Amino acid sequence: MKKNETFGIVLTRLPRVRETPGLIQITVGDSSGARAPRKLGKLTDAALRSRLAHFDAHSANEVAALRQELGKDRGQTTIYESWPGLSNCLHFWHGFVGSQIRPIEWICEKCGLPHRDDVGASVGESFLRPCKCGQIKLITVTTRLVPA
Repeated sequence: MKKNETFGIVLTRLPRVRETPGLIQITVGDSSGARAPRKLGKLTDAALRSRLAHFDAHSANEVAALRQELGKDRGQTTIYESWPGLSNCLHFWHGFVGSQIRPIEWICEKCGLPHRDDVGASVGESFLRPCKCGQIKLITVTTRLVPA
């Protein structure tokens, strides 16, 4: 039987776009620092809440502290979870049913610059993404990925 390893999941609030909170960047690393942390992508608040509630692995106090820290622009916090291996942890956080992290692509209507983000959000959920030129694009997730 394989012993569980502890992984640090670093959550960082990206800057707000207009008056809307920014997405949450997620990075996973092992507690020993032996492996380089892996950036998985970005999550909407709803996608993060669904992951945190799934196994009920985090106390109400821990979730409250996390929400308070992520309520700030560029707020950052780390939660720790035990998994049988890195692949299990990454599969859960990246491939969570209903809000998988997937590529979202768009082209700025003002300057024509193409953009790509890896975002976890549910079908029908919308969020704002900025372009370097200052243009703001409303993205709405319209298709569901079929699990492999």
